[in-house]
Amino acid sequence: MSTMTVTLTEEQVNRYDLNVDSLTLDKLVEKIKLELTRDALRKCQAAASEGGLDLLTMDDINAEIRAVREAKNRR
Repeated sequence: MSTMTVTLTEEQVNRYDLNVDSLTLDKLVEKIKLELTRDALRKCQAAASEGGLDLLTMDDINAEIRAVREAKNRR
């Protein structure tokens, strides 16, 4: 087994929940991927909100899906 030292800012330690003395590379990658996924979700939610998509009901969503499928089948 090899050991590597990585230098992080306090912000990075807190952001990626790395308040541990040691962890494997796999765990580090997992924690970073999780935070990047959360960031992407927040951005998607903000974009949906800005476009008013957060107000759609399930009936609205299903109608949109149906319309797209019908248009695709008409081609």
